[in-house]
Amino acid sequence: MWLILILEIALSIWIFYNLESIKRSVRPMMFDLLDTYEDTQGSMVIDKIQYNFECCGVDSHLDWIHTHWGQENLGLLPGSCCHNMFSTCNISTSTFAQTGCYEYVRNYVDFTYSVDMTVLLFAGFAQIIGISLSYTLTRLIREYEVAADEK
Repeated sequence: MWLILILEIALSIWIFYNLESIKRSVRPMMFDLLDTYEDTQGSMVIDKIQYNFECCGVDSHLDWIHTHWGQENLGLLPGSCCHNMFSTCNISTSTFAQTGCYEYVRNYVDFTYSVDMTVLLFAGFAQIIGISLSYTLTRLIREYEVAADEK
């Protein structure tokens, strides 16, 4: 029990001290995902982000113009920008998400951090209470056994 508690405390401290570094790495990672859009895993991740958050690109849909995919598909956006996962859409004729995904992803990281820290905090308190109660129970059992032996 103590080992798990110590690991949870260490994880909490690591997350707390590395949160800003994690936040700073979000934007470059998102641009990397755009640059490697042809890669099936990269495209699945960025499509899922754009589709779920109803956004396009990192800062705006214009980010796609500077990518390898955008150079090969001039005037088009991935279907996930237009809330269509199965085909591309035309910038001039389609309705597409105007806002970038960076703020949504950053807010998601902040929310996830809050939830994780809350869960770790409550789990730590529950473990401290469990450890205290087990020590108290052990002490009471020993006292009972000593009292029973004296009779």
